[in-house]
Amino acid sequence: MKEKKKDFLIYLAVGFVIAAAVFALNLSRDYEVVRCLCDGFFVASVMLLGLGGIKTARNQGVFDVMGYGAKSTLETFLPFLKKTDEKEDIYQYKERKAAERRGSAAMLLAGGVYLALSVIALIFYETL
Repeated sequence: MKEKKKDFLIYLAVGFVIAAAVFALNLSRDYEVVRCLCDGFFVASVMLLGLGGIKTARNQGVFDVMGYGAKSTLETFLPFLKKTDEKEDIYQYKERKAAERRGSAAMLLAGGVYLALSVIALIFYETL
């Protein structure tokens, strides 16, 4: 549980850095402060939700065949990259990768927080 909270806080911090960068860029263009906040939060949410979606797809094994193919091709043409003499089949590869994967809920949740902040800033901006 602590690891999930830590991941969530890390993704919130990453989103804050993205939002702050977009905020600073928009502020230098003389946009209103609320619009800069809305844009910054929205860009942070799109980045986190997009990467979280790709990570979710990866966790489901969507990219396993491509990864196995690339690994096998590289090991065929560059044999010094092989870690062992044993050939790993695709089933073993998928099982090993499944054991190594971490969840994407923290990234998606942080992206949702920034999306909610963006909507709140947009509503506030529209009422001005």
